[in-house]
Order: sequence, then C-alpha cells, then structure tokens
Amino acid sequence: MEALSVRDYRNNLAASFDRAENGEQVLIRRKNQLYALVSIGREDLMITPELQARIDEARRSYAEGKSTVCTSKEEIEAFLNSL
Repeated sequence: MEALSVRDYRNNLAASFDRAENGEQVLIRRKNQLYALVSIGREDLMITPELQARIDEARRSYAEGKSTVCTSKEEIEAFLNSL
C-alpha cells in the first residue's frame, strides 16, 4: 500500500474517506511518520456492559479505601516498579 503525502490527502479528502469507509487501509505520510485513516463505528465509542462492570467495581474499591495514593513522582515510580 502506498502512503499518500499530506498534500495528496488534502487534495483527495472525500476519496480517502470513502476508501477508509470501505475498509481499505489509507496511510498518510507526514515527514518520516505514517498515520492511518480508519473508519470507526458508534460501538467503538461506547462503554460495553463488561467495561461498565469493571468501572463500577473500581469505584466501589476506591470508595472502600482499597486504593493506592501517590503524591510524588518518586512514589508513583516506586509503585509502578513494584507491580
């Protein structure tokens, strides 16, 4: 797959979006970086029931004081290193 330059992408926005909507991978090259234009659906932006259950459990744990509080960069690093 050939990557579009930013100029080509700008000049062909509608066609690029159409290609992404049809499932084709659209790559855009800016300097030495590659970016991908992808189509996402509404479901990709929603919280699933499973994720909501995990969020609810985390909130309960936090409310019960079952959490770790870090107040400095050093404490955060120590905690992350302990995992």
